[in-house]
Amino acid sequence: MQIQALFKKSAPAAPAKKGTSTTKVVKPSGKSTKGWLGGQGGAVNLDKWYGPDRVLFLPSGLYDRSEVPAYLNGELAGDYGYDPLGLGKDTETVAKYREYELLHARWAMLAAAGILIPEGLQANGANLKGGVWFETGAEMLNGGTLNYFAVPWGIVSNPLPLFAVIAIEVGLMGAVEFYRRNGTGPAGYSPGVGKFDSSVFEGMDSIYPGGPFDPLGLADDPEVFQELKVKEIKNGRLAMVSVLAFAIQSYVTGEGPYTNWIKHVQDPFGYNLLTVLGNEDRVPTL
Repeated sequence: MQIQALFKKSAPAAPAKKGTSTTKVVKPSGKSTKGWLGGQGGAVNLDKWYGPDRVLFLPSGLYDRSEVPAYLNGELAGDYGYDPLGLGKDTETVAKYREYELLHARWAMLAAAGILIPEGLQANGANLKGGVWFETGAEMLNGGTLNYFAVPWGIVSNPLPLFAVIAIEVGLMGAVEFYRRNGTGPAGYSPGVGKFDSSVFEGMDSIYPGGPFDPLGLADDPEVFQELKVKEIKNGRLAMVSVLAFAIQSYVTGEGPYTNWIKHVQDPFGYNLLTVLGNEDRVPTL
């Protein structure tokens, strides 16, 4: 009740500056939504994630409830009232940081899948070289080529040298980034949308564009859309931490995350953080 009182007394958030990209937020109606899967038991009350009565992330002893800043008013997906460095005081800065955070979160989710799936395929018998993420480049530089695309049931033969892979990826990413920064795009076709011309990109939200980027219509219901925003940022933040952990783990163990996970599952007491760090091979000796 103190938190509710705090937000009730707080001044409303300052309006966005001209030219600032903002995200429209549907005011929670108090009713539950089933989510885009429409599954049983998946109902989520938007009041839990948005508005003054939302769940707040307040580490006991580190952050007092009275220190929740007024500008964290619950309008942004993933706002848990926690901004110890005061990064979100300026609305224009918040919009910029949210765009950066979402871009990194989406790349991290793709990276996490791209790290785990090839290694898992290779570990389970797929004829795939360089499946461990930090070995892929070395395999391509080691006088050979790798199949660039793999599917769960086999390998599509498409051996490519490293320079070809780099050229393809730089070209594709350069085009995507050009269109993203300029808010434009080429004509094309999207399932569920059909053919579209370049005018469809005019006026689109830079971080939640919809249209051809939402062929399944997951965001057609505005309340479900608000729920999906929270799920996306939560999973994206977890993915960013996971990819960082994959990098540190590979440095410590010399193995990929899938192999580490399998070893831990097979022998949880014999292969874990303590046993790995306590291995005598890692203890400094004179």
